[in-house]
Amino acid sequence: MIKGHENDFFIAFKNKMYAIMKEMRELKEKASSERHKAKQEARLVNLEKERDWFRKEALKLDKMCKDHKRILNKLKATLENIEEDRDFF
Repeated sequence: MIKGHENDFFIAFKNKMYAIMKEMRELKEKASSERHKAKQEARLVNLEKERDWFRKEALKLDKMCKDHKRILNKLKATLENIEEDRDFF
């Protein structure tokens, strides 16, 4: 009789331990998944910051380019006027 109870207890213990191990495995997988999500989110934030910086730099360079073109056009017009005056005399 005691041997039967001992076997029943041992089977119940094994089943409970199996359930606990399964739950621990699931929780570990969930924690790993959450860590992965957090890393991806941090990477995304970093990439967005980089994108914003490059966009700002591109706009700054575009403005500089337009300013240089404007100055170049003024210098070309001045040169043409000087050449016309030189050819006139």
